[in-house]
Amino acid sequence: MALATFSVSEVRVAATCPRISYFDAEHTRRNGLKGRSMTRLWKAGDVEAACGSLFHGAVEAFNRRALDAPEVRAALDGDPDPRAIERRLRAFLNRNCVNLDALARKPPAQQQAFIRAVEIYMGELSDILGDALARGKPAGDVLDQLFGDRRRRVDVTFQVGPNGEPVRVVGVLDYVFYDWRTAHHRIIDYKLTPAGEPSNDLFQVALYAQMHNVQHRTEPDVGVLYLHPERLMVELKWEQVRGQRHKLFDLLASLAEWVRYDEASGSGLKPPGEPSYCPLCKWDKGGACASRLGPKHEGRKFRHWIDSATRGSSPAEPVIGVHASDGPTRAWAGEVDGNGPSGEEETPDALRIGTTVDGGRPVGLPLAALPTHVAVVGAAGSGKTWMAKVVAEEAIRLGIPVLAVDPQGDLVQFLRPAPESVSLSVEDRALRRAFLDRVEPRVWTPGSSHGRRLSLDPIRLAGRGELARIADPGRREEEWEGMLAVAAAQLVGLAKVGGETDSQQTFLLQVLRALASGAEGLDMSLGALAAAASAPETVGLDDPDRLIRKSEREKLARKLNGLCVGPAAGLYGGGRRLDLDAMCRPDTPGRTPLNVIYLNALADDDQKHFFVAALAAEIYRWMITGLDAVPGRPSVLFYLDEARDYIPAGAAKPPAKAPLIRLFTQGRKYGVACLLCTQSPRSVDYNAFGNCSTKLVGRLESAQDLERVAEWFATGGPAPPWLSGRTGAEAGSFVGRWPEMPPELEGRAIRSRPLFSLHEGAWSPDRLEREIGAGPSAGRPRGEGARNIRSPT
Repeated sequence: MALATFSVSEVRVAATCPRISYFDAEHTRRNGLKGRSMTRLWKAGDVEAACGSLFHGAVEAFNRRALDAPEVRAALDGDPDPRAIERRLRAFLNRNCVNLDALARKPPAQQQAFIRAVEIYMGELSDILGDALARGKPAGDVLDQLFGDRRRRVDVTFQVGPNGEPVRVVGVLDYVFYDWRTAHHRIIDYKLTPAGEPSNDLFQVALYAQMHNVQHRTEPDVGVLYLHPERLMVELKWEQVRGQRHKLFDLLASLAEWVRYDEASGSGLKPPGEPSYCPLCKWDKGGACASRLGPKHEGRKFRHWIDSATRGSSPAEPVIGVHASDGPTRAWAGEVDGNGPSGEEETPDALRIGTTVDGGRPVGLPLAALPTHVAVVGAAGSGKTWMAKVVAEEAIRLGIPVLAVDPQGDLVQFLRPAPESVSLSVEDRALRRAFLDRVEPRVWTPGSSHGRRLSLDPIRLAGRGELARIADPGRREEEWEGMLAVAAAQLVGLAKVGGETDSQQTFLLQVLRALASGAEGLDMSLGALAAAASAPETVGLDDPDRLIRKSEREKLARKLNGLCVGPAAGLYGGGRRLDLDAMCRPDTPGRTPLNVIYLNALADDDQKHFFVAALAAEIYRWMITGLDAVPGRPSVLFYLDEARDYIPAGAAKPPAKAPLIRLFTQGRKYGVACLLCTQSPRSVDYNAFGNCSTKLVGRLESAQDLERVAEWFATGGPAPPWLSGRTGAEAGSFVGRWPEMPPELEGRAIRSRPLFSLHEGAWSPDRLEREIGAGPSAGRPRGEGARNIRSPT
């Protein structure tokens, strides 16, 4: 049986009166029409009363030109008053976008209606533009958000039939843009007809929104703007649109059967009629509708999705995917058993990491698995960094900010998109588009200005008051003391005084405690800390010699003060302070930040270790004091490349080890997801690996590595049979395990999906500076606009 395919307009007709859909389909079949018949339900002349075709042509031309037209940019750079903007934009539209000859041939009444429709349209648009400018948005970003989104065509297949039968829906929406007033995408449908049935028009635009959500991962509010004969706006929030989905699923399932109804035998699903439309319907002349199909109330529609939702059974979702033109639609995270009518469930929040090697079935890692932490392991050349970058890209696509530590220069290439390969599948093209439309990459460079410079000065200390969310007073005190102790240990490690480090840490802990005690939180400069260490009596430590010898204390103070002016001074001077809230907040609404912290410009490994330790401590303070976790959805993904250098196995204790292990141990309950990448499963401390519930294993090289992985996966029994094949696995092939993984995926090799950002040799600091200095379009493949991936200038 051929795939049931409908336009959005045909679905709207079915929502209005199912029998009209049947008669249209039957007329098309009986007459062998090449194009499908579709009945329009408004009175003849209503559309033309405002020169509808002329209006839509003018608006289409305006929207195409507005992004790059100097006149439009000048309109935004002038007087920001919305009415002034409106006058300038209308002048541009009249000169460049309206077919004036065709308009002149229209009757005067239609010309006036056209002018009035343009006034309303431009007035609405100018209000949005004026609001964005009043919020301080740059004119270029405003134009980009309002006119740069070309994702108007939608093509989605819903497996919604009683037995999972697919129904494909296609369409082109009028206008989609990002609205700063609501912090949401918005889809607008323009009507030049009276608002006779706004609920049906809203249903149509809500269908567009649900399809846009599937295909482009947006969550748009919707509106229908009636421009003639009078202005009227009717709207729905995304939550209301989402709440209608089961009604839509039942309608699509019913429509596929209504058009196949056999009128002669009465077999199949008979469509019911809607009597209120009979006076307008060409199929009911002389009572033909009732004589052919019986009374209007006869007929039925499917209700299996609404009934499932009403019963509260879970899940009540179909498999939904972007249509593949060269074959059947594929579910994004297939091979997941479910309880919906189709026997499978959609997992819209899956990280689409690749496909099975045997069969090419798409594989999705549930978003809820991220906060349980992910370890990607594989020998050199196995594709482990590639797979880890895929996980990071997928987090961005799903709106999760990323904080990636790049010790060697392999991750800064997130700045540039990879060239779009002609071999990409339809699904991968859709994923690529969604990622590029979402990502906002930034490169932070501690101690240098090769990118956005980061500074550890001031040092952020948590006050007891900031930990009030921890109900248990004992636990609250433990957390506070623990954060101060970590800060003291880091500073002693960086100072490298020698001697009794335990005494030095104890002394600095007392200094920090005195400075932070009673405060709601303290931003302290390194110079102030050095001064307090030099003269501890000024902060209330009257007998410091019982903690540390005077000579050693004075040397520690000199070393701390030297950090402000010595080789490590770059870490404490200039640039922006380490601010996790700012890093997780996009510069452009609708984007998701991908922060890369590039360490290769630091002077030595000691500075790298110290900075990573400070970063882990700040993430911990941030999550403990103010982060509200959303169950199943991480707040941020912390990605650590070359993890063995910072969390080594064994007795070695580099400065970052303790704060990183604490982050892995405590992060999941606060929604901080951690992703580590390393060559050997034996190289990283078991406290980190033991807290990674998701493991992706690439090619392994040694028997010891196989033994360690066997310990992970065997759970007391024999080694899994697939493990021996990991020694000769091809690059890009992984076997994984994660919470709630479908049994069908156990032991099956997964081939990582293509990367959508650049992946090449490590970038030096000079190369990074050149890439950033080259501007937002440098390194772009042809056809990629500057709005896709921005340079962090």
